[in-house]
Amino acid sequence: MRQLTDETVLAVGRLTLAATELEYLLAGIGADQSDGDLAAIFTAPGEPLRAARRSAQLTSPDRRDEFVGLVEAAAAYLVQSRTAVRAMWSESGLVGAATFDEISSLILRCRDRLQALVDELGPVPSASPRFR
Repeated sequence: MRQLTDETVLAVGRLTLAATELEYLLAGIGADQSDGDLAAIFTAPGEPLRAARRSAQLTSPDRRDEFVGLVEAAAAYLVQSRTAVRAMWSESGLVGAATFDEISSLILRCRDRLQALVDELGPVPSASPRFR
């Protein structure tokens, strides 16, 4: 196993928490749309993103593109985070703390923009008012 510096381990931890927080927000968006079980959506692999994608499609037409764009950006950042963590064990192993922190920053900015949009729009049509 590759020896990781303390700095890298801490950066991976920050990345993991940021990605998990973003997935929780995505799950909440999806649960709101379907009046579903937030815990069930959150814990099913890939379901937070699928549920948020469905919910984004139900947004009013004037804001749908923005909402869909943010959900797709979230998807891209989550893929980036998984790819970066796995790259630590690749032949080159060139991924370090700075890369993880950069991706964490992108994830957190996306989370903040997505949360602001959700707060602004309120529940999507036919959704319960739980996730606001």
